[in-house]
Amino acid sequence: MRRSTRHKAEAPAPENKSSRKRAKKTAEPVNGSTSSNTKPQRRRGKLRFITEVPLDVLFEIFGQLLPIDLLNLSCASKALRDILLRKSAAFVWKQTFLNVPHPAPPPCPDDLNEPQYANLLWRKQCFFCGVSTPLVLWHSQVRACEACVDSPAKFTPLNSYTSAGPQDALEIAKTLCSRTWYCPRSRLIGTFVCLTSHLMAIQKRLEELGKINPDTQQFETNADTEEYARQCRETAATKASHSALCYNWEDRVKTNRRTELKNKGESRKNAILAKLEELGWGTELSNHSTRNKLLALPVVKQKKELTERVWANIEPDLVEFLTEVKRQRLDQAWIDVLVDRIKILTGAASDGGLDAIPLSDQPSISDLCIMPEYRAVLERPATERTTHQDFADALAHLSEQTNQWRKSNIDVLLQLLPSGSKKQGKKRLDTSILDLCTTFFRCHSCREPISYPRILNHACLKNPRILEEPQDEEKEREDTLLRTLPEAPWVYGCKGIVFDTEASNIAAMLITLCGQDPETLSTTAMDEVDSRFECLRCVHPTKGKLVMTWRIALLHELEEHYEEPLKVTSYRLLDPDEIIAAKEGESKSKKQSPPSFLCPKCKWTRNTSAKSDIERHIKWYHGEKSFEPVLSPDVTFRIPPYAVKLKI
Repeated sequence: MRRSTRHKAEAPAPENKSSRKRAKKTAEPVNGSTSSNTKPQRRRGKLRFITEVPLDVLFEIFGQLLPIDLLNLSCASKALRDILLRKSAAFVWKQTFLNVPHPAPPPCPDDLNEPQYANLLWRKQCFFCGVSTPLVLWHSQVRACEACVDSPAKFTPLNSYTSAGPQDALEIAKTLCSRTWYCPRSRLIGTFVCLTSHLMAIQKRLEELGKINPDTQQFETNADTEEYARQCRETAATKASHSALCYNWEDRVKTNRRTELKNKGESRKNAILAKLEELGWGTELSNHSTRNKLLALPVVKQKKELTERVWANIEPDLVEFLTEVKRQRLDQAWIDVLVDRIKILTGAASDGGLDAIPLSDQPSISDLCIMPEYRAVLERPATERTTHQDFADALAHLSEQTNQWRKSNIDVLLQLLPSGSKKQGKKRLDTSILDLCTTFFRCHSCREPISYPRILNHACLKNPRILEEPQDEEKEREDTLLRTLPEAPWVYGCKGIVFDTEASNIAAMLITLCGQDPETLSTTAMDEVDSRFECLRCVHPTKGKLVMTWRIALLHELEEHYEEPLKVTSYRLLDPDEIIAAKEGESKSKKQSPPSFLCPKCKWTRNTSAKSDIERHIKWYHGEKSFEPVLSPDVTFRIPPYAVKLKI
């Protein structure tokens, strides 16, 4: 039998006992300890006995595989390589090519055998350096990386034109060899290339068949060279025809692979969606945006089939994602409910007498929302319907609520005053200390001095960005209400207020120049004095002296002379005749800007000089003409008349 014959052939020759080398013995570790220098014996593979199987059985098994499987087996061991690459195994390779699924590759060319053809079709290594590469040059029948193609020792670039003059053997060889168009992605211009070894072989054969003219030193062709050239052209044409089939097959393989991966990805997505719906996440997945975000997750959009093991690994992450989406959806639904209820409160407060309160003492809708009486209605369960009547009981005490709001705000402002004024203000518990001409505050955003009661309606203190994200879980619903408010309540915005000591000192200096008492003179009384001041440091030799009201003088000192020490001698109080001349100059000044106005219904305002904008807003959004724009309580300190120049 073949098996016994092979065993006999493979049986080892009898060894000469005298010439046998003595094996080295490793010293045993003392006291049972293991030596770190001892190398473990190499374990042989599980298929080490496969070569002992009869060849007919082996070939029957190998015939059920694919060509790439035989290639991998031929690289596993020398014994398998010897079995698979012998001529008697050629039929096995042909059988494996019949097992290739659709699309089947083109037939094996005549100049290649089946192992070589399988290596060209399916192995991804470069034939020259061994690195992985997807580039196949079908005309040259090799796989090569870009570095090897660019190497002149391996590939030669060919010109697209033929010289019209005398040609040598190399030029003729370039027209006979198989060429491949090569244009990598890193370049804009491609070129034809051929194997340098193939080109040199053709050149050498031409030089053997032809001869060189001794007179002209040019290569001359003959009948043998013409016949060889014809054979080379036929070979190149055959390779070109076969390469066209290979290009077509490669495109179909890539298309099928893309389709296969796409189908696997869709199957994975559908399986994940089905499992999530079984877990009760159908409501979240019904949202188109949430569904797309889920399907865009890296663990979902993979091109692999979903297995139970994979699902067990990715399920916690997907559940966590949907849990967060559900929380955001519920938060947004709650915010929508609060927005609708705040709109209802706005209408109910307007009808309940809020508009009748002076703007300087009027709390905003945001201030009302954080009051316990109104917050209790706003934060009712979302399933309960809210109407104007639900706020009627709280709005019945709107006057008392406004007084309490104003008193609490005054207490906050009194705490910001200097120590001497603070004690006096606590004793009197009124706004007289705040009405003083020397009482100014400064907010966290702008640097302009702010007096009372403007500080209660200052726009910077109502900026919604003042409200921070919730930090305490116990106040989550309250923070949600704060984020829903159209503007920040005053109690949150007032955290950035400080007493403006510099402006207060400047105002005291100007009051002293007028002969008044800074500790008792109010802002209204200072306006009634209607004095004018000259800055003695800003006298121009030709334009004259700079005169201004006390407000503009205060701003002038803050902005123009902020680096200079404050001195009473820096300003001079104008005489009555000079005041008359100054007022005449102010009336002629073209720099006029009326104070800003707002809508009394919705408090919409425009910081422009056009009162018509507010009137247009009232007409378009309220459809009424029974009310006019009102003066904004947050009028800037910089109001006319402005500083003028008087001739000296």
